[in-house]
Amino acid sequence: MHRGHSTSDLVGSLEELGLSRYEAGAYLTMIRKGSLAASEISYYANLPRTKVYSTLKKLEKKRLSIVSQSKPLICSAIPPEEAFSDIVKLYERRSKNMKKIVEKLQRLTEDQKPKASEERRYYILDPNSTLEKITSLIANSKSSVYAALDGWGIQLMSRCRLAMIKAVTAGVKIRLLLATQCLGNENLTSIPEDIDMRIGNVPSNLIIIDSSHMVAVDSSNGKGALFVSIDVFGVSQLRNFDLEWNNAFDVRQIVNVHPNLVWKADKLIKILENANILAETSKTPDDLTPDLIKSAQKYGIQIYDTNLDDMLTIVDCALHLSCSGDLIHDKINNILSIRSKAGTEFVSHWVVLLVSYLRNNGYEPKIIRNFKNNGGENCIHIKLSK
Repeated sequence: MHRGHSTSDLVGSLEELGLSRYEAGAYLTMIRKGSLAASEISYYANLPRTKVYSTLKKLEKKRLSIVSQSKPLICSAIPPEEAFSDIVKLYERRSKNMKKIVEKLQRLTEDQKPKASEERRYYILDPNSTLEKITSLIANSKSSVYAALDGWGIQLMSRCRLAMIKAVTAGVKIRLLLATQCLGNENLTSIPEDIDMRIGNVPSNLIIIDSSHMVAVDSSNGKGALFVSIDVFGVSQLRNFDLEWNNAFDVRQIVNVHPNLVWKADKLIKILENANILAETSKTPDDLTPDLIKSAQKYGIQIYDTNLDDMLTIVDCALHLSCSGDLIHDKINNILSIRSKAGTEFVSHWVVLLVSYLRNNGYEPKIIRNFKNNGGENCIHIKLSK
């Protein structure tokens, strides 16, 4: 007898973490048997041959496996502790936040009611009812829909696409505040273009409709708590949303960028942040560039081996995510323009990294301008020549 969890139990558990049944079966097969060819995974995991390649690509996209570039394709699972560490931490935070919400509500009910007070209630919805209720509330909204969403939440909202289109057409303002782990999520492409999206601090899934209804969604099981009148508690949540929204970064321009490039941009941002370059070291950006290149290599990011278009896209994404900036390539004059609202010091390290990359790839870059333009943005230009 096989000790521990049965295969069906483990597949079900992985499905709760967002994997499809095919993806869960393939991942478990690689964990148990090691690196395998696609045909072997199809055999051991009992996957249809027509589904195995798309399944392996999805696992790679979710950073749960690595697929070789040579043929035949050899696929290896990323160890569970590394692959699921972020999502386990995320679920722990969600659980704590949901408990805090329930504790606040419980205190409200247990406190002795003063005179002229009203009793307010909320309703617990199962996953299907949660989707139906959110869809209905959005479709019939009159003024606004504000949502703070993690990976589960963005999947839920993507299924409300038609309701959002109806609301936007009627003039409803929709704002989606996304957690960092939503970057590269395939469900983002299904969100209507007229909806504002930003990346910021998202402790839990919360959707506020017309400042009168509020739905909190538990990502661990899909259940929702519907508040039919948000009162003081809801007003506080709405203020928190406005605060986080104002501190968040616009990501609409990078929604269609390949998830792998967005992931690399996010990793490079963290590398620069962890270096504490400006505050804690006397080294110049030029001195630190080799250290940054080595740090990137630890994450599998080969800076110098990246093609020019991908490198420019990575830096553009990083600027959008970290300082509401961007990178524009004037191909006619062969000039790169790096813009930021956070000051030239903030982007100087991206400039140095780009210059190092360009020199290593046969270019002769020259910084030709450094000034604040009419829009209040700090802008650095790099002239390229071979």
